[in-house]
Amino acid sequence: MITDEILVVKEVSYKENDKILHALSRMRGKIQLISKGSKKSNSHLINVSQLFAYSKCSMTLSRDMYILTSADLIDNFFNLKNNIDAFFYGNYILELISYVAQENEYDSRIFDMTVAILKHLSSSSNYYDKLTAAYEIKLASMLGYKPDFLHCVSCGAEINTDARFSIAEGGLYCSGCVNYGSGINVTLNEIITMERILKTRFEDIGSIEVSPKIYKIIRDFLFYYIGKDNFTTLKLL
Repeated sequence: MITDEILVVKEVSYKENDKILHALSRMRGKIQLISKGSKKSNSHLINVSQLFAYSKCSMTLSRDMYILTSADLIDNFFNLKNNIDAFFYGNYILELISYVAQENEYDSRIFDMTVAILKHLSSSSNYYDKLTAAYEIKLASMLGYKPDFLHCVSCGAEINTDARFSIAEGGLYCSGCVNYGSGINVTLNEIITMERILKTRFEDIGSIEVSPKIYKIIRDFLFYYIGKDNFTTLKLL
């Protein structure tokens, strides 16, 4: 018997009354579980076998799939389903983490951050873009692609003026080195803003002024390093 925390990122009907759950596990990375009888209205697994369900569960391993035996629901982020914008942003987060997560590879920080962003999307009403951008750049950093907003990637000098941001190099070319590499021209204020987004907690992100340009840089940066940009939910957003 195995105990772990899971977040359901996808649910698939299986047989007459069962579901196959694609989930992010706190200690096991991406896993699949069979939730037997969870489509029945009187099932004790019905609430923990739905999209967005975050629970502490008990399961057994059968070949290459887990069997969900019992679970206690911690949160279902109910408000996401009452707000179409929040719902789509939440789905994008699930689609994104489902793509980058790997089986048998886990980072509890990423799990906790994903749960946290869903909580904030569920309770926030007007800054979904900021929360999502913060999640994207923090996720890139946790995956090993942390951008350097403080020093020039060419000469190592401290950045204290306008510069050029190179996605491929993962950092900035200072004003004295801009001719050595290609990139996106950014002002010092935009550089400071991106550094603040990277380091600021979700609960404080609403106070930061973010331009459409910064949103695009952050998203392009993440997509470059994970090798995918055609997420279905983004088309809906």
